[in-house]
Amino acid sequence: MILNTCSVKFFLDNAREKHDGFSIFCRIIANRKKAEFKIGFNCHPHEWDDKLGQPKPKGNDAHTKLAEINRIQSEVNSIVADANRRNKILTPSEIKERINGNGNENHTLLSVGHKLILQYEKTKQAPENLQKIKNTLEYVKQFLKEEKLTHIPIENVNLRILKDFDSYLSNLSVGKYGLKLSINTIGKHMSRLRTVCKFAQDSELIQKNVFNGYRIPHVKVRKKSLTLEEFQRLRDIDLSDEPEKDRVRDAFIFCCYVGVRFADSQKLLKVDNIQFNKNYNMCFLTMIQSKSEHNVGLPIYIPIIPEAMEIIKKYGNTNFRKIEGNLLPPISNQHANRVLKDLAVVTQIDNKTLTFHLSRHTCAQLQYEAEIPEKTTGAWLGHFSNSITSVYQNNYDKTLAKASVKFANYLKGNGSEE
Repeated sequence: MILNTCSVKFFLDNAREKHDGFSIFCRIIANRKKAEFKIGFNCHPHEWDDKLGQPKPKGNDAHTKLAEINRIQSEVNSIVADANRRNKILTPSEIKERINGNGNENHTLLSVGHKLILQYEKTKQAPENLQKIKNTLEYVKQFLKEEKLTHIPIENVNLRILKDFDSYLSNLSVGKYGLKLSINTIGKHMSRLRTVCKFAQDSELIQKNVFNGYRIPHVKVRKKSLTLEEFQRLRDIDLSDEPEKDRVRDAFIFCCYVGVRFADSQKLLKVDNIQFNKNYNMCFLTMIQSKSEHNVGLPIYIPIIPEAMEIIKKYGNTNFRKIEGNLLPPISNQHANRVLKDLAVVTQIDNKTLTFHLSRHTCAQLQYEAEIPEKTTGAWLGHFSNSITSVYQNNYDKTLAKASVKFANYLKGNGSEE
């Protein structure tokens, strides 16, 4: 069965002439894709036969150049014939690498993952994603070791192996307490594995879409956030005798007002980020989110409401403000979450795990309850898609209750007024 169609052409690169002529290039077209490379010889145009794609017999070193051309042609034919015997689909880049002695005939799943990591490190692209891909590849490595597939070629990864890896993650116990991975966490690992396979396809190491026919698992979940009453209890609790808890609470409440992520609140929020807008007679925070600087990197403008400004003024004379210019007290995420869990007990927030990231969800949810348009909230949070904002706003109880009153009044003939 013939799987691969391949053609080879030799030509002169007329872009740059040297003393001994133009470089001779080899062009390989396999399965509708192309790869080109220099064969290591030059030739003058008057010594080159364009129709035959080879040097004329009486040209300088014609026999040596023709021998190299024949060698390459013969090697291409051999590679293609071998691939057809083994029912393997070839890419022109793979043929090129093998002719030049740089090819690795069997690119394994793990070696391709390593190539992707090197690519991320080289471009310094999305460092957070890089670490996540590394974590996923550790699970892949463990799985392949158990299945005795450590050296499996990337081209041999199929639907069965993907489903087996999915099952492996489902049965895995992780962490100190041996917890199982959630469906969405498994989905994230499978999505990162898909990134590795897509990289192999884009690099022409494989032809097929490995994930064709596989559906990444995902379930919709409600993002937790504080209710208005819970937010007010946490905001109003007297912590004057516990300064450390007071600092964590202030940082959390401030992020409920402005909606920034914890990492950004600690690294990016400086005094210099505050700009006064005389047209609106108010201050704005201007910043480029850390999650965005490696792709779009557009600045966002967050209004500073009076309550948030009071927290900024509260720490005006502190050393971290005078020396480093930070708006909020320096704290670690782990310490902040420990303190917040203690405060959750005191303020009777016992139906959800209180973490610092809930401040961002709370900002979005309370703006929704305040009937602020979703698009406006998205701009406030620095979202570039409303679909992201809608995930944050998913507690509709209060809004539905208001809507029911309006609907009942309308049905009674009282219009839409409450």
